[in-house]
Amino acid sequence: MNSNHHADDKNLRISAEEFKARLEAGEPATVLDARNREPWESSPVKVKGARRWTGQVDPAWPKERLTVVY
Repeated sequence: MNSNHHADDKNLRISAEEFKARLEAGEPATVLDARNREPWESSPVKVKGARRWTGQVDPAWPKERLTVVY
């Protein structure tokens, strides 16, 4: 992979604390759970409002909105 692929990789990560603060400040976010179907379906632990992400990019997702994949 070209090391210049992302000019600033630190912008691709967010801490749980920063994410929580941004949500509490009212910033809208899309939250995607990247677990495989079986672990996701059988787990009692999920982030409220998260959707399971299958790896496909949805063109309807707003690009200006914070999107967190975990």
